[in-house]
Amino acid sequence: MPVRPKGPMPEDWRPSTAVGRALMADILARLQQHQRDDTLPRSPRGLFYDLRPHGMGNGLTYVKQPRMEPVPGTASKRRRVDPTEIAPVHVQEMLANLRRAGIVPERWIEDTRAPDPNVPYYNEETAETEAEYLADQVRQPRITYSPQRGQAVFLELVVEAAGLMGRCTRIAGGYGVPVYSGGGFDGLKGKRAFAERAADRDVRTVVLRISDFDPHGLMIAETSAADSIAWAVNHHGLDEDWLEFERIGLTEEQAEVAGLLDEEGKAEADGLPVPVMDQLIIDAITAYQDPDIAAANEREAAEESARVTGLVLALLGQDS
Repeated sequence: MPVRPKGPMPEDWRPSTAVGRALMADILARLQQHQRDDTLPRSPRGLFYDLRPHGMGNGLTYVKQPRMEPVPGTASKRRRVDPTEIAPVHVQEMLANLRRAGIVPERWIEDTRAPDPNVPYYNEETAETEAEYLADQVRQPRITYSPQRGQAVFLELVVEAAGLMGRCTRIAGGYGVPVYSGGGFDGLKGKRAFAERAADRDVRTVVLRISDFDPHGLMIAETSAADSIAWAVNHHGLDEDWLEFERIGLTEEQAEVAGLLDEEGKAEADGLPVPVMDQLIIDAITAYQDPDIAAANEREAAEESARVTGLVLALLGQDS
C-alpha cells in the first residue's frame, strides 16, 4: 500500500498515471462548474456522485463498487479489473492530493472533520480605527429580521451527513432556517436539545430531515424523533404536536429517479444532484412559510435601519 503524503504537496505536483491525470481533469472541471453555478462547497462523496456515470468526458466510469480481481502471487490482495472504474475512495484520495498541492482551494470543499475552534477574541485596534468603525456602523446601519419571525411555525433542518450542511445552509439560510447535523441527533444530548429549543418558542417547531434511504437508518430516525418528542411532552409539558419531524428526503422515489439505488436498495442523500436537492429544500420550506410575512420583515428591518443614525446622533447630543 502506498504511503499517504504528509503536509503540503509540491506546487508542481501532478498525477503520474494517465488515469490519475484524467481523474484530476474530471474533478477540476466539475468543481469549476460548481463555482460558476455558485453551488460550493461540495463534499468528496457528493463530488463522486456529481461525476457519475462518465465524469466530464475524460474516459473514466464512476461506480460505487469497481470490479475486482486477485493480484497474482498474493493471497489476499485485490485490484481493479479496469483501472478506469473509479470508486468514491479514489475521488477522495485524488481530491486530498489536489488540496495539499494547492490546486483546489479549501473553501470549495465541505470537510466534515474540520475542527470547530473556540478561540478567544482580542480587539487590539487603535482608537482611531475603532472610532472609524463605529462611525461606519452609524452611517450605514444594518438591522435584519429573520424571515421566520411571525411565521406560524419555526422550521429547522437536520441533515444526516455533516458533509451536506454547507450545501443545505446555502439554501435554507436565506429563509432563516438553521441547519443541524444529524450526527448528534441520535445521542441523548441532541434529542434533548430539539425539545429544549421547541420549548423556548412561542410557535410550534417542525424539523425537516434529510437522510440516506436505508432501512436501518430510517428506523433510527423514527426512533430518535419519537424520543425527542417524548422529551418535549414529558419533560417540558408541551403538546404532542408542538415538536414535529418531517422527513423530506431521501425517499425511494427520489432515489430511483436520480438512479442512486444500489444492489441492496440503499441510496445516499449526498448523491442527489445539487439543483434537485436545492429545490427539495425550497419546496419543503415554502410549504410552511408565508412569503408576505418574510417580505414584511425585510421592509420593517430596512425602515428600522434608516432610523438608527438619527437616534444615535440624538443620544450623543443629549450626552454632550
